[in-house]
Amino acid sequence: MTHVSASLLAADYARMGDDVRRAQSAGVDSFHFDMMDGHYVPNLALAPDHLIALRPYTNLPFHVHLELGNPDYVLDNFQPMQADTIIVCHNTLPAPSKTLAKIHSLGGKAGLSLNPDEDIELGTAYLQELDMLLILGVYPGFGGQKMQPGTLEKISEARKIIRSRGLNIPIAVDGGVNNATVADVVKAGADFLIMGTAIFQSDQIGNAVSRFKALSAA
Repeated sequence: MTHVSASLLAADYARMGDDVRRAQSAGVDSFHFDMMDGHYVPNLALAPDHLIALRPYTNLPFHVHLELGNPDYVLDNFQPMQADTIIVCHNTLPAPSKTLAKIHSLGGKAGLSLNPDEDIELGTAYLQELDMLLILGVYPGFGGQKMQPGTLEKISEARKIIRSRGLNIPIAVDGGVNNATVADVVKAGADFLIMGTAIFQSDQIGNAVSRFKALSAA
């Protein structure tokens, strides 16, 4: 079964708790937090305090994507662990294995993300240390972008490598996943879909989530 994660970057910040409840009722499987610092990406979004504030609104997992220039310096802000999974960007890490080990030491699962211009081998080199590999279909910073060319091929390559090593690591995709692309993304090998605009800017969230799950199962 394909996992659908609702990206809160696209939620209504004035009523985020209500949006979380609506999305859970609609059938999403988790919530995705893009935390941005205005340096690594030209945008500011969310903070560890949002995890605390929104926890009473849902019992679903929280996944955090640190789109920051200095992720190693902020990891202690998540202790005690308020995020089920912390995902870090490969090109922000001077020592990826050390960062992934730190996340595990805090009690969380560790993910690694790759930008569209990064080779898949940069992520698959750390598969034994990962709980999730996140392939970005767009350059991070803003929601609603169109998926970059080559994303499907990168997903397929990652899936082949993971299978060849006998591992069971989920491949997540974030950026440009919508009605037009979801079936192809799943066919390529993704099993974890991160969607923001496609969910929260839908007039009927429940219908949107049901449609995504039906398309991914086709």
